[in-house]
Amino acid sequence: MTDIENYHNWLRDAHAMEKQAESLLVATIRRLDNEPQLRTRLEQHLYETRRQLSALQDIIARNHISRSALKDAMSRVAALGQTIGIMLPGDEVIKVIITAYVFAHF
Repeated sequence: MTDIENYHNWLRDAHAMEKQAESLLVATIRRLDNEPQLRTRLEQHLYETRRQLSALQDIIARNHISRSALKDAMSRVAALGQTIGIMLPGDEVIKVIITAYVFAHF
């Protein structure tokens, strides 16, 4: 695999990851009515995520790179699974914080 192919794959992976983050953040924000400070911070993070997603989409379009529909779809399914996992017990806020930290750092 050439350096250009690796770069294109990295861009596709980054795009899928940002789509997953966007889905997870939107679903989480909807559920945080009782935590206004956390909700505000997650809304800021969603704004940053959407800016990064837009920049990636511009780079992908400029370089005529095909996006991976499968990776995008799988990232949305993963975000849905994470959201469902967070919703079940009463310690939702703690799980939101842990999930956001892990997602951002690993």
